[in-house]
Amino acid sequence: MPEESIWITGATGLLGRALYKTFSKHFTGRTLGTGFSRAQDPITKLDLLDSESVQEFYQKHSPKFILHSAAERRPDISENNPDFTNKLNVETTRQLAQLAKENDAWIIYLSTDYVFDGTTPPYQAGDFPNPLNHYGKSKLEGENAIRAITDNFAILRVPILYGEVENWAESAVTSIALALQQDPIPPLDHWATRYPTHVEDVASLCLQMVEYKTLEEGFRGIFQWSGNEPFTKYEMACAMAPALDIDPDNISPNPEPTQGAPRPEDCCLDTFELDSLGFGSQRDFKQAVAEILTD
Repeated sequence: MPEESIWITGATGLLGRALYKTFSKHFTGRTLGTGFSRAQDPITKLDLLDSESVQEFYQKHSPKFILHSAAERRPDISENNPDFTNKLNVETTRQLAQLAKENDAWIIYLSTDYVFDGTTPPYQAGDFPNPLNHYGKSKLEGENAIRAITDNFAILRVPILYGEVENWAESAVTSIALALQQDPIPPLDHWATRYPTHVEDVASLCLQMVEYKTLEEGFRGIFQWSGNEPFTKYEMACAMAPALDIDPDNISPNPEPTQGAPRPEDCCLDTFELDSLGFGSQRDFKQAVAEILTD
C-alpha cells in the first residue's frame, strides 16, 4: 500500500510554514509543500494560477489530503486588486476541490472570521455570513465553491494570525511593532476587537483534524478556531510594549474605524465543534508575542 501524503499549499507563507513544519515532524505519511515567490527546497515552486501545472502536480503525487492555506489575505490589497484575489482565493480553490472530488481526497480549506460582518458575535459555524470587504467575500466564495463541488471537506475559519515571521510586516499582529518604532507613535485602532491566533496552534489543530479523519471517515463540515483572548490593536500594542522597551503610556488609542477596506467590529468565533472533540490549545498572547519580537 503506497504511503499516504498531504499537500500543503502556501507552504512558504506565515501559516503555511507552521503547517509544513508540524506535518513534516508528526504526520505519519509524506508531507508535500508548494509555494511560489519564496519557494526553495524542500518546498516545490508551483504557480496555483497555472491550472495545468496544478493538475500535473496532483497527478504526480496523488495526495490523500489537501491542506489549502494559500490565499491573498491582506484586506486592502484584496480591495484594490479584486481580480487577482478572486483568481487565487476562488478559482484556485475551485480547481483543488474538483481534484479532491475526482480522487477521493479530503480538502481542508483555511478560511477567515471576515466572512461575518462583526455585528452579532459570537458566531457559530452555521450562522449566516455577511462579509464587509472583498477579502471576506472572496474567502466565502471559496467556501461556497468547495461545498458546491464535494461533500468531503473541512472548512476551517480562523481569525488574525501571528507567529514566527520573516519580517515584522508579514503579520498584521507583528506589524504593530513597526508602528511602535515610529516617533511619535501613531494612535492605534481601539475600535475593532480581534482574537490573535498563533499559527503553530492552528497547525497542531489541523494535524489533529487529519489524524481524526483517518479514524472517522464521516468527519467533515465547517469548523472554527481562534485564540481566546480579545484585543484591539491598541491593546495588542500595550501587551507588546515591554518586550520592545516601550512605555505603554506613550501609546494612544484611536476609537474610530480604520481607513481602507471596511473591517468588522467583532467577529468572535464560536469553537464548540472542535472544543467538544478536545482538539486544540491556545497559548498566552503576551508571552508568545514577546518571544517572537525578541527572537
